[in-house]
Amino acid sequence: MFNKTNFSIIITLVVLLVGSLTQPLQGQIDTIQAKEQLDTLKSEVNFGTVEEVEAADEETEKRNTEENDEDGFSVTINDNGWKFKDGSDLRLGLLDIGFSSYLYENSINLPTSLDQYELLYNGSLNLNFHAVRHRIPIIKSHASIEYGLSFSFMNYKFANDFRIVPNQLAFQVEDDGTAYKKNKLKTTFLEVPVLFTLTPGRKKGVYLSGGWYGGILINSKQKLKTESGEKTKIKDDFNLNKFRYGLVGRVGVGPIAFYAQYSLNNLFKEDQGPELRPFNIGITLLNF
Repeated sequence: MFNKTNFSIIITLVVLLVGSLTQPLQGQIDTIQAKEQLDTLKSEVNFGTVEEVEAADEETEKRNTEENDEDGFSVTINDNGWKFKDGSDLRLGLLDIGFSSYLYENSINLPTSLDQYELLYNGSLNLNFHAVRHRIPIIKSHASIEYGLSFSFMNYKFANDFRIVPNQLAFQVEDDGTAYKKNKLKTTFLEVPVLFTLTPGRKKGVYLSGGWYGGILINSKQKLKTESGEKTKIKDDFNLNKFRYGLVGRVGVGPIAFYAQYSLNNLFKEDQGPELRPFNIGITLLNF
């Protein structure tokens, strides 16, 4: 029989069935509402395209650079130095390599009385290490002043066999009959060059540079090597001029440059050695 108890059970089952069917539908409605809210938010906030973001970043960087320029300081770092806002360059570790020699009365040919000081050019080398160079423009990039601090190493390889006698009042040599495979006088000067540079054309084109240099002797020695391989070093000032000064010039095309140095005073002190004027010539390996 269909009684109240059965009716109550049926009503309860119907309510549970309807509730289970409406729950997924409500979940779909909630998802749709959340998606509509997200679309509304996106329409209100525009993140921009990739190109727009990059352009904004470039503008920010440019603005920051302009702010730095207003402070009067802007530096571009190169491989071996810095370029400043005023157009000047500061470079480190520039290098020249060439030959060392000397002149007698402006001639490379020595008189008979100085034959023993004849040089072998395969070992008479010059090395200039420019620890720091600063170039300041005068007329844009067409004219500039350049100065710095350099170490100049000069090797004079003698063709004859002799030893320099140290601790003498005048330069003195002796020949004890020993045959030497190598006989070198090595000097090291600390120098300050000051040059005026002209660049007629493009910045990386032909340029001419000339000026003066002054230096102080910081080391000198004679290095000897016998045919049997025995080595000897004699350290002394050998009556060398401890201060030297002279002219320097460069001719360059782009990164390639040739240099020449000529001393205006003698290699040795006055009346304490032969009257020989040092000069160097070579190529610049590491340039501005």
